[in-house]
Amino acid sequence: MSFFKKSLALLISVFFGLSLITPAQAEEVPVNPLIANINSQAGLIINPVPTEVSLGAKFSLSGNIDPVKKSVTILRQTKKGKKWSTIGSTKSKEDGTWRMSTTAPVKKGKTTYRIVVNSGDKPKSDSFTIVFKKAKVNLTAQVAAVSPANPIGFIGTLNPPANKVGVQLQVYDAKKKKWVKKASSKTASDGTFNFTINASRKTARYKYRVVTTSGITVATRSGEQEVAVVPRIEGLGPNGRILGTDISRFQGNVDFAKMYAAGARYVFIKSSDGYSVAHDRAVAYADPRISAAKAAGLLVGQYHFAQIPATDDTNVVIAAANAQADLIIGRWNAHGGYSPGTLPIVFDIEQSGLRKGVKAAQAVVFTKTWLEKVTNATGKQPIVYSNPTFIKNYLNSDPALASYPLWVANYFDVSNPGVSPKVGCINTIWTSDGCNLRWTFWQYSQTGPGGKFGVSSRGIDLNVFAGTAEELLALAGYPAAT
Repeated sequence: MSFFKKSLALLISVFFGLSLITPAQAEEVPVNPLIANINSQAGLIINPVPTEVSLGAKFSLSGNIDPVKKSVTILRQTKKGKKWSTIGSTKSKEDGTWRMSTTAPVKKGKTTYRIVVNSGDKPKSDSFTIVFKKAKVNLTAQVAAVSPANPIGFIGTLNPPANKVGVQLQVYDAKKKKWVKKASSKTASDGTFNFTINASRKTARYKYRVVTTSGITVATRSGEQEVAVVPRIEGLGPNGRILGTDISRFQGNVDFAKMYAAGARYVFIKSSDGYSVAHDRAVAYADPRISAAKAAGLLVGQYHFAQIPATDDTNVVIAAANAQADLIIGRWNAHGGYSPGTLPIVFDIEQSGLRKGVKAAQAVVFTKTWLEKVTNATGKQPIVYSNPTFIKNYLNSDPALASYPLWVANYFDVSNPGVSPKVGCINTIWTSDGCNLRWTFWQYSQTGPGGKFGVSSRGIDLNVFAGTAEELLALAGYPAAT
């Protein structure tokens, strides 16, 4: 076994924490394709040489002579046409070893070399070719999403490998529209590097890259790597459930930082209405508050208040539903679609949105049409908001509607929002055996303390989420945090 293969086998065993590799096992270890063994005449030994070198990187050729002798001149020659020319030299040390270092050119290409001992019968090596190419930097985040203040790990490689090349981790500053230094490091001899940084405390999706800063003349950079910093979600509502609010223009001014401090982790904001005057007011109210709520660390959803016309003409009902679906789709698009931190669109259907004389059949047609159009336009099912009594009276004839998630409004202090103290179980298309109402959000109060939650109105709607923090984050488009 050659010295190089013995060293490689030992290095691999140490790196992976394995027992020492036997000679038979070592023969099975693949040789680095960037390293080549070069034959030479008796009296000259050449250590494995690189077959590729990064532009502007330092590299060396080394070996030893036999018999051992000090101060023997070793020549590095290059071939131009049919003629060999000496372009560098060194002298052997007392132990017969020699090394000559140089710097790769800054223009890509390839050069053919040989090594010659300028003594005795002048043994020489076979010719070998080194390709000089621009280095490629690869960067990979070890996590796709992380909670605030937790570490983010990055690993990367420089190829062709070069030792002690300066690398800098940068993060993109969206406000300043430029890349900013985050951390610095240097490559190992095999071209690898790593970074570990703390995530920002601000919830957002961040872009990272690596650029080379020293050790090679020709700078290069990696592609962009995204990492999502996801909100920290705790169950601060009744029965340890995750608390949230919903607001409209009637809540007035909002301090979302105060809302977050009060325990809310999401907010639904009315941003469209089937009545034109109410719609314009909703847009004016919602637009500046959606971004402000996200900036405060809240997950944000938009809801539409449905206005259903009273008519027996199904085509008129369908046209109205499509037109009102377009209203919320427009607001959804205006705020970046389903970017991380955005909860599903909500369809708010209740008694006050029905024109006098609206029948259950008309309500079902309108609801199905609206839900289907929004689903097709956004790629995600909306949530249906209503109360059990309304569902029973107007939506119960079509079980297909129960395939959509439900946000139920029921203000009785009971464990199951589908139960009324007066009538007991309210059977709906979302109700399963044992009067278990399948809900995703539950609006359990409409008289929450407005001041505590940062709104100027006296009261505020309070809600809880049925699932876990991980499920809520997934609903808001975040990957699973580590």
